[in-house]
Amino acid sequence: MKQHLFLPLLTYPDATSEFMIANAVALAHHMQATLTVCAVEITVPDVSNALSSLIIDAAKMARDAGALSRKRASALTRMAVDAAKGASVDVRTREIKTAEPFVVEVLSEASRAYDLVLLESAGISRPIVEAVLFASGRPLILYPSAPFGGRMDHVAIAWDGSRAAARAAHDASFFLERASKVCLLSVIDEKPVEFETGDYLVENLLKSGVVAEATRVRARGEPVGEVLQTKAFELRADLLVMGGFGHSRLREFVLGGATQAVLTNISLPILLSH
Repeated sequence: MKQHLFLPLLTYPDATSEFMIANAVALAHHMQATLTVCAVEITVPDVSNALSSLIIDAAKMARDAGALSRKRASALTRMAVDAAKGASVDVRTREIKTAEPFVVEVLSEASRAYDLVLLESAGISRPIVEAVLFASGRPLILYPSAPFGGRMDHVAIAWDGSRAAARAAHDASFFLERASKVCLLSVIDEKPVEFETGDYLVENLLKSGVVAEATRVRARGEPVGEVLQTKAFELRADLLVMGGFGHSRLREFVLGGATQAVLTNISLPILLSH
């Protein structure tokens, strides 16, 4: 079945980078998938006269913010469509208009219609990353703000035997089936790990014709998310697959340690699934 990728184009206060657009197009080309780019245009309400009297040029600032968002939405959409057509990628466009406080809810809902969501790890978009991860029901690939080729030939899976890790491995099936090599990475000194299930997963991958192996590393007190990324980078992995752990309490996410580290600083594309 053809895969359908979803790329939100953020416009305010910071905009999606050209790197992210190029990465999304390259991945869609590699997967022979459709790519839907969705410009998120921020609507800014009129500022009351009373408020305007307290804040100099508040009304003008609001108008300028809205105009900047519209301008960026148009430019980013055009850039994405041109890049996709140049790479012979089936591209579609969407537009969302919403006030800034509602962006996270709107994007997590919009993501549910697609197989995979593509996001950038820029600090300003972290609330969006968390909302899509925990509320969309869809896996996402989080990219650093840097260029990456579209191919995902070598895949590393962060494995601790948990439900979240199993879910993530399943959601990465498209990449695992086509990988030249798959490596299960387990940190053995951070918490008890059920290695037997990981061994069975490696066995199943081998029986499916995928070159797979298990690698165990020690954190030695370092953050687990950083240890996993460092090892995946050393192994020259193109993609790290991780289960996202967290839960919502009073609408604030409480994140697991590895997930926290990944959302804070990443060095390679990471597929996250909850």
